[in-house]
Amino acid sequence: MVAAGLSRADARLTADVLIRTDMRGIFTHGTVALRRYVQLMRDGGIDVGAVPEITDDGPAWARIDARRAVGMVASHYGMTVAMEKAARCGIGMATVRRSNHFGAASAYTIMAVEHGDGSQTGADRPLIGVAMSNTDVVMNIPGGRGAAIGNNPFSYAVPARSQPPIVLDIAMSTVAGGKVASYQARGEPLPEGWLTDADGLPTTDPGVFTVTGALTPFSAHKGYGLALLVESLSGVLAGAGVTTDILSWSKVSDDTCDEGHTFMAIDVGAMMPLDDYYDRIDELIRRMREAPKAAGVERTYVPGEMELDSEAVSRREGVPLTRMAAENLAGLADDTGLSDSLPFDWP
Repeated sequence: MVAAGLSRADARLTADVLIRTDMRGIFTHGTVALRRYVQLMRDGGIDVGAVPEITDDGPAWARIDARRAVGMVASHYGMTVAMEKAARCGIGMATVRRSNHFGAASAYTIMAVEHGDGSQTGADRPLIGVAMSNTDVVMNIPGGRGAAIGNNPFSYAVPARSQPPIVLDIAMSTVAGGKVASYQARGEPLPEGWLTDADGLPTTDPGVFTVTGALTPFSAHKGYGLALLVESLSGVLAGAGVTTDILSWSKVSDDTCDEGHTFMAIDVGAMMPLDDYYDRIDELIRRMREAPKAAGVERTYVPGEMELDSEAVSRREGVPLTRMAAENLAGLADDTGLSDSLPFDWP
């Protein structure tokens, strides 16, 4: 990224987000995308010198212009602003426009959970975090034919004390587009129900995705309805592109995609004594983890617990890479003249 002109600070922040995403086992949104991001930096879709700024704000809210910055840089700033507002008002919200693909939404909600050390002093205590983004149109709607809306990722993270935090990170489609791409790379057919073809009918051919096909919304009208909420907050309210206004970051590299994001932070200590909150949330999580198990099941999880386990393994043993990620990193080294610096042999 530095070779493409990005500042070392912004490059490090972006790398931290992508690598930790891989560590948590979310391989579709980690370093596998770095080659494409750098291509956007080199072609102008991402402005490597951009500094996001607040254009309008109030005590508990802010609107931010990313100025075509790297999505991770703009989003880190957006959540930081939301957290600062929450420290003063108990709740904070920031919207971002003119941004780019921001990777895994949970990268920013985890920022809120990990904020501070849990003390009673206010500004340095953990927060509940919410993050969302609209995307280019890749998903159909019930009764529709072709892509009409993005799959609009959404995440929340809820801090706990003796139990693992709750961290949900989902797209509104049945599966993320990256999973379809991974099946295509392996030459395998898709499971039923993931994708529709040009006529709006189910297909198992991953090759039609982003051409004539579209992802399906999870649970039909439920995923569609939530996608519209994200579009309303991250597109309409943020002043960003809406549905077909957004350019695909995977196809267009010389212009900003104009995705919009929304970040929220809630200071639970402002609403109830922090010890009371932790007692209550720990008990809720404990009830989920200790719920009666179905036959043959040894363990139940709260959202984010599997990713937390994966991150712990990565910290002990190193970060695993998918074949696609390794290929993309090797190609990126060639693209930027850094093949001698590639830390592994490929192929």
